[in-house]
Amino acid sequence: MDNISKIIFGSLVNSLIKQSLMYSVETSAPSERGFVSTVHVLKGGEMIYSLQDFLKIETRFSWVDKKFLINKILELQKKTDDRRRSFLVFYEEGNQIREYINMDHSFTPLPYC
Repeated sequence: MDNISKIIFGSLVNSLIKQSLMYSVETSAPSERGFVSTVHVLKGGEMIYSLQDFLKIETRFSWVDKKFLINKILELQKKTDDRRRSFLVFYEEGNQIREYINMDHSFTPLPYC
């Protein structure tokens, strides 16, 4: 894992809700920035939420530019209200990225693009 990945998935990744499957990027000042969760959707529709599971299939998403990812997370944090969550969803099928801003905590992205 390169240094950018370690920054994103290491010090910034914390559990958003008390489910072992979800992870999110969180800042130390939540009143200034919102939560952004990343979800990786495999070709078969399986959704990967946890860092541990993502690391097993990381090479399948090598097309995602790390600098883009960091910039997009920081951008979405600014757009996300308190008590809401934004999502970056990466679809293996078609190498597509979708963003969902200010969603309810119960939101689940579609398993297809």
